[in-house]
Amino acid sequence: MKWLPGIGLFMSGMIVGSAVYMSIHQHNFSLLVERNSVMQDENDNLKKEILNLNKFKNSQSVIKKLTVRYENVSPESPLDPVLEQELKQKVLKKLEPVYEGHSLSLFTSGSERVNEIRKLQEIVSDQYTVKEHVFKVESSGIAVVQTELIVFIRAKPSAIADSFRFR
Repeated sequence: MKWLPGIGLFMSGMIVGSAVYMSIHQHNFSLLVERNSVMQDENDNLKKEILNLNKFKNSQSVIKKLTVRYENVSPESPLDPVLEQELKQKVLKKLEPVYEGHSLSLFTSGSERVNEIRKLQEIVSDQYTVKEHVFKVESSGIAVVQTELIVFIRAKPSAIADSFRFR
């Protein structure tokens, strides 16, 4: 009976130790998943960029690359990086068929520029569902750099009332 408190202390130490080990393991795994999603996104973007550059290598005034950049709405509650990557991918998939390979003059000159910017804002402004989270996304700006169209977006979690929007 003298050894019973020692065994109890040893068992509670095992339980606490395994809990600490699992929390460290879970944190490292979360970092690994985040890095993996960023690397996969970067790899996909580079593959698309290579294909587009080969496809449009003789064209000088077309949009060869589309980039979506996320601007944080509230600095005190930043968006999870994995959710941010998937949100940017969804917006990019929506924009690519419309603008990739089209003339840069849509955004750089002419009277149609304002109409085209409004059209882009309407395409981007929508609700997107990413991993069971609903976000209301709106375009905050665009930039044209050489043959690249950069679209800046802002996203905020959508309220329940916003999810019952009719189309």
